[in-house]
Amino acid sequence: MDKKDLNAQAERYKKEMMKLYGRRRSDEEPEPAPPEDEEIFGVDEDAADDTAYAPHSEDDQEETPEVEDELNSRYPEPDLSDLGDMPENTSPPQYVNEESLGKATGYILVNVRTADEASPVEGAEVLVTAVVDGARMILASGLTDPSGTTRKMSVPVPDAGLSQSPSPESRPYNLFDVSVSAAGFFNARSVDVPVFAGITSVQNFSMIPVPAMMSPDSETLTYYNQEPTPLSDNE
Repeated sequence: MDKKDLNAQAERYKKEMMKLYGRRRSDEEPEPAPPEDEEIFGVDEDAADDTAYAPHSEDDQEETPEVEDELNSRYPEPDLSDLGDMPENTSPPQYVNEESLGKATGYILVNVRTADEASPVEGAEVLVTAVVDGARMILASGLTDPSGTTRKMSVPVPDAGLSQSPSPESRPYNLFDVSVSAAGFFNARSVDVPVFAGITSVQNFSMIPVPAMMSPDSETLTYYNQEPTPLSDNE
């Protein structure tokens, strides 16, 4: 090989080395940052919130404060202020045995409404109960008709003669609990409903709809009745 060929080969080798050196410099040097006012397209792989816009399943999705506020505005908590203070003793009346309820008959009729008692609730289940021998006993039951009213349900009560005496030896009436449940509404209960022999006690319920995110079993609206005041001998 002559001197001319060696010089040409050395020149080609030099050019190849310069190419490799330039390519290595470009791989090692970071790309210049874009100007602050330039809009960046794409997703930063190292960003901490790079999953902010990723789709989530219903189980993994968490409610943000904005979503929670919107749900509260659309489904407000029911107003229970008209129920008054709950007495400490919420136990239903207890009877020694079934015979102690009495051999006479009284009646309970229930009206179930909603929307400030403007609309009847059809198909509501009504139970009349009392505690007998330490266990709660269902004494009557019924369903509301299209007008939101049950049939007249009979219950055992003391003899009517006791209510005609100014100073009866025992209470001339019985006390019962009336419970109402209907799909889409909170459960409701009326406690200590007095029933006399031959008399129909009418109970009116105004049902409150259950918000979408709540269970109907999570709340029971309880109404407390005042027992009749006995008449004195001078009245």
